[in-house]
Amino acid sequence: MTGRPGTEATQLIFAALSDETRRQVLALLGDKAASASRLSAPLGISRQAVAKHLRILVEAGLSRRRREGREIVFELVVDGLGPAIGYIKALGAGGADANSSDSR
Repeated sequence: MTGRPGTEATQLIFAALSDETRRQVLALLGDKAASASRLSAPLGISRQAVAKHLRILVEAGLSRRRREGREIVFELVVDGLGPAIGYIKALGAGGADANSSDSR
């Protein structure tokens, strides 16, 4: 994956991070993997709303799901930030390479 702003991966990451609730979900997942039900209480929103945010985070590669018994548990994928980090690093280096930066 590249860190170009026009790439779908980079766009999905920045779109996912643009929402405060999704940033809160990521912070909670950084502490401990959790189900949508377990995340709903600290966020003060319904399980269905949490599930919607989790779907967006999974599509952006910032979270992944796994089954634990009867529950679907979500966890943070730190490496999922790679394309966005590559783009930001390229901007910090003068921006000339922002459209051709490789994050890996």
